[in-house]
Amino acid sequence: MSLKDKQNIVVDEREALSAYFNALLLETTEQEAPAAEVVVAKPQVKVVLAPQEVVEVETVTTSMVTEAESQPALPIEPEWGREKFQVMLFKVSGLSLAVPLAELNGVQEWVSDAITPMPGHAPWYLGLVNYRDKQVPVIDTARFVMPEDRLNMLNEDINERLSRIVYIGDASWGLACDEVAEVITIEPDQVRWRSNRTSRRWLAGTVIEQMCALIDPPVFAEMLASGMGTTDLDA
Repeated sequence: MSLKDKQNIVVDEREALSAYFNALLLETTEQEAPAAEVVVAKPQVKVVLAPQEVVEVETVTTSMVTEAESQPALPIEPEWGREKFQVMLFKVSGLSLAVPLAELNGVQEWVSDAITPMPGHAPWYLGLVNYRDKQVPVIDTARFVMPEDRLNMLNEDINERLSRIVYIGDASWGLACDEVAEVITIEPDQVRWRSNRTSRRWLAGTVIEQMCALIDPPVFAEMLASGMGTTDLDA
């Protein structure tokens, strides 16, 4: 492959990542479509008890169940984001993510030999690693957060692509990433919080100045736990 071809690929990847981040950003600024309302019909049913004696009985029929009912509503600002807070920035295939320090357990160097593969799981599930005397599941974060039509831009050699593991919560999950950046302090009003997280529930909002996606670790961990063995978690 010529140098020019390689440069074109890099440009295409950057444009694709930019388009993806802009889509995330747009999702936080536009008025998200309200959840479909539950339509309830109340037909009148007549029950004959005796000659010339009629009692009207109401029956309630639900004609539609909303998606919002299937998932509990999330607060616009998570508890850790209601006052000034710190986040650590990290990158996955060029996409910048931020994790609040209040939900960060630690960072470890990526060592492929330290990962114990666990066959039969989703492609983003890499296996188990020993961290502080605990077997912690590790994921390929890029494969989890990026849409399927962007996955072809990922370097298939994860040992070239990954360099760190970021542990969230009580070290219930490890997020493998390309690199870890600096820690910054931000105010709640510096975040464009999502008002209705019916899709990409892991995305709490976007930090505009740093152009990064702010993840909600508890929700992230919940999605990982409930999505074991599946691949469609971007919705």
